[in-house]
Amino acid sequence: MVLNIDDGVILMNVVWFKRDLRIADHKPFADAAKYGEVLTLYAAEPSIWSGDDYSARHFQFVRESLEEMHAALEDRGGRLFTYMGEMEDALSALFKTYGPFTLYAYEEKAGPRVHDRNARVREWMIERGIRFLEYPINEKNSGRNIQDRWSGFCRSEPFSSPERVEVPKTIPESFFIGAEKLKSFPVGGKPIRFGQQGGEQQALETLETFLEERFHLYEEHGSNLLQSTVSSSRLSPYLAWGNISFHTVVQKTSIKIENCDNLFLVKQLTSFQERLKERWKLMEQENVFDFEPSPDEKDTGDGLFLRWFEGQTGIPMIDATMNCLHKTGWIPSKYRSMLVSFAVNTLSLNVQKCSDALAALFLDYEPIIHFHQIQKMSEKVQNPVKIGKKEDPDGAFIKRYLPSLENVPVKHIHEPWHYPGFFHLNYQAPIVDVKKANQAARKAQAGTSARSSKASDYEQLKFDL
Repeated sequence: MVLNIDDGVILMNVVWFKRDLRIADHKPFADAAKYGEVLTLYAAEPSIWSGDDYSARHFQFVRESLEEMHAALEDRGGRLFTYMGEMEDALSALFKTYGPFTLYAYEEKAGPRVHDRNARVREWMIERGIRFLEYPINEKNSGRNIQDRWSGFCRSEPFSSPERVEVPKTIPESFFIGAEKLKSFPVGGKPIRFGQQGGEQQALETLETFLEERFHLYEEHGSNLLQSTVSSSRLSPYLAWGNISFHTVVQKTSIKIENCDNLFLVKQLTSFQERLKERWKLMEQENVFDFEPSPDEKDTGDGLFLRWFEGQTGIPMIDATMNCLHKTGWIPSKYRSMLVSFAVNTLSLNVQKCSDALAALFLDYEPIIHFHQIQKMSEKVQNPVKIGKKEDPDGAFIKRYLPSLENVPVKHIHEPWHYPGFFHLNYQAPIVDVKKANQAARKAQAGTSARSSKASDYEQLKFDL
């Protein structure tokens, strides 16, 4: 082992975990462990978690991930330390305890608050002359175009996890061992009971079951609200919070394709791999998080927003989908698009308000991807009644998440207001005439299309991968 020494002083190595909650294939952690004692740190920062786009379900997932990380580190002789407060204060506590140290971390692209926090941390480190090693999310390759860079990324080797970790005997008084104390950290919203559980082992098992069998009908069931819960990879929250490296998913998928001789199955995996590639391209983009307001945007305090968010619009497909999202934290990409279009186009709601509300519900919320998708999804005017009739013709999904419509005949399940017994149901009337509202939305878009005709650089990325 080579010690981290500066002017004859042995420096502490601090690894700052953010949205990279794993120890496998983690370059900052692997590098830090080469140079002596390592203090692995997660800071629960009020400035980050107080945003409208973050919620208790996210923090629950993070805590579960940290608990597993702590156990894995203990198996290697290490420990995970946590802190509740701003990262600059954590750095001050480290500096007071150890003097100069080296900070290792991955770069993070996660919106204005994170951008501002990162700037403050860099300034703090520079002012004190302390080394801060930031690693890019995607390793830069020498290829001159995207395909060359992608090929180089796919060929690159994963980083080995250290077998043993040395921990300091003394830690700052304000630091905690493990994630138990984080249960008292206040985050808005409510945890969920039926969402996926965070953790590196959960991520690996999810990938394994997908590549072993669940991928067989990946394309065919991709837009089916019930069957997609099995046929989709369900890796999106694990990638969003870094329980598994993107590199690991790409490599294991490539190996599976190479060893598969069934053309139909190869097609399913190739479709999945193409969406991985689109995700990789998006993650190379810079932070841009400013939405253009809609021309007919309504006041965000309008009761329409709450009716939409709480699944009480009187449009069964919208309400059932929103109820499912509240309960599980996940829905397929097609129906995320439907919710966005209905809110922004049909109801003319504030796009930023709706974006934050959905982000707080999506367990797999990843800001840079979420922003690009909200922009793309809000461009198309969609009819949720037509979508429901096509994708849920027998109303099985609607009846599961709207029990009040359980006994409504299939003929009326998507438009229950035509059902003779509608007023005896415990279900609200539609808050909007979808056809008329969509016609007005298309006219509004036609009026602005001349001013903004630039096409998106990317195809729509599936949130669920």
